[in-house]
Amino acid sequence: MTNSSMRQMRRLSIVWGLMLFLIVGLLTTFGIIYNNKNKLYTDMEKSLVAASKKYVDQSFSYPEEGKELQITYATLKDSGFIKKIAVNKKECDGYVIVKKKSGAYNYKGYVKCPEYQTKNYAK
Repeated sequence: MTNSSMRQMRRLSIVWGLMLFLIVGLLTTFGIIYNNKNKLYTDMEKSLVAASKKYVDQSFSYPEEGKELQITYATLKDSGFIKKIAVNKKECDGYVIVKKKSGAYNYKGYVKCPEYQTKNYAK
């Protein structure tokens, strides 16, 4: 290889390295922005789950093995287990599904807001 082709390959390697660095940086930035945007909604889901655990404990309404129980946001709010869940002064809706599987209770929260909806939200 000649000296000029070595320089050209070196420049090309530097350009490709910079482009790769830029792409990784952009993807990381978009990922962080996406996670921060959804954090508010995942926190709502966690609040619904926490309130549902208290509700189930206090009312002794545990589902039987293999069955599920749905607890709505309205039930939790009316019972005083949770306060209003809202984004930008717009109230959201939601529910929690409680399932008993292999002796353990699993709680999954679902939220529906004007600009967001939990995956598999059904109502």
